[in-house]
Amino acid sequence: MSRSVVPVHITPHLVPFFFEEFEGIEAMYLNKRVKAAKISTKKPLGRMIRLLIEHSPSPVKPEKFHMYLSVQDREQSKNFFGQFYKCESGKNTWLRLPEVAVQLINDHLEETFRTSMMYFVLGHITENDSGQIRKAVDLFLIKYDLYEHGFENESMRRYYYRVMKEGYLLKKMQHEGQVKHKKKERKKPDPEKIHTISAGQISLF
Repeated sequence: MSRSVVPVHITPHLVPFFFEEFEGIEAMYLNKRVKAAKISTKKPLGRMIRLLIEHSPSPVKPEKFHMYLSVQDREQSKNFFGQFYKCESGKNTWLRLPEVAVQLINDHLEETFRTSMMYFVLGHITENDSGQIRKAVDLFLIKYDLYEHGFENESMRRYYYRVMKEGYLLKKMQHEGQVKHKKKERKKPDPEKIHTISAGQISLF
């Protein structure tokens, strides 16, 4: 594991998405829209961060974390900033973790973002029509200011079609690479080698 300890910055293009979708306290500050969203350590994201902290150089066990999100409107563009901080003994301090842990947290947020995009598009189309899909993707990009980050309708549609072709919306939670659909020929069971599998014995691979 990398020993470099850095602030837990959130990838900029994820900021407007979680700003809209996370419950939190919003305010205006110096021409910025800011939000503080509480992350309980009883929930998967909070538990993951807490476990990563317990293996960091300065382990602590706060009961909650906060995600700080900021969106600043400019004349020609917007500025997005996001970071995690911890609450401990009534004090708030920016959360710092090894680089590999910061990447893991952002990867988790990215998967949530990508999965949400797929369900957003599916929820806005009535049939597998390219025009409807293009419009749905465009709505998603506009809703979460993704054009500001260089996202394009065409590249997002290619991602959508690739996932739909593979047929598993949550496949990226399992492994990288494409899912192979080639069916294996079923062999007739050998009576001498038949054995019983008790309930609950499931193999995940």
